[in-house]
Amino acid sequence: MPESVAFDRVAASYDDTRGGMERGRQVAAALAELLPTGGPLLEVGVGTGLIAAGMAELGRPPLGVDLSVPMLARARDRIPGRLAVGDALRLPVRAGSVAGAYLVHVLHLVADVPATLAELRRVLRPGGVLVATAFAGGPVPGDVHAEMERIRRDLGGRPPVVDAPLVARLAAEAGFEPVGERSLGAVGLSPRAAGDLVEARSLSWMWAVDDASWAAGAPPVLQRLRGLPDQDVERPAPGPTVLAFRRP
Repeated sequence: MPESVAFDRVAASYDDTRGGMERGRQVAAALAELLPTGGPLLEVGVGTGLIAAGMAELGRPPLGVDLSVPMLARARDRIPGRLAVGDALRLPVRAGSVAGAYLVHVLHLVADVPATLAELRRVLRPGGVLVATAFAGGPVPGDVHAEMERIRRDLGGRPPVVDAPLVARLAAEAGFEPVGERSLGAVGLSPRAAGDLVEARSLSWMWAVDDASWAAGAPPVLQRLRGLPDQDVERPAPGPTVLAFRRP
């Protein structure tokens, strides 16, 4: 049976490669528009606490759950005393105890998306709100993003395609009602940053590729990325969609 993906191996570099507190604050602001204004909040996949810290600055500190102890160790200073080790499929949270729950870039990492949504329905109180991000669908634009998609496709890594229509359908099947939607805006990635991600094998889908396949397939892509013009100019691509659902 597949297992949910833990981020132990990139805990030390996660903040530097995922936008740091600036990104955390931006995402928190977008989530706050959709989450309830009162009652306990839960972040599933809290990681190093970037978004949780942004929520705390808005006066809404969440409880945070994550599989990775090394990631949680880095979150302790940001939201002290509000963290627990746990899997999205078996949350260490009482039934009906939270007013709002959110997952940011998590659903493509869990072992079972429908089971995760059912577990979130369990911990939410009636009328509670679930907010989750989903990947943009459609073709991947631009040279950098096309190269990153090519290496994922060719090497057969864990596919990260959990798009908005799929999440909406599975949420409905889990008993949720849609109540809102937002875009997080375009995502920028430069050739140099993309090359650094490949060189460090930093993205979660890359870890599922066996070492021999990675050693054979990654260097040509890295060479193409390093050879692109305007190495520090970000290429935009559609950003994630934020979906909100209500538990009846």
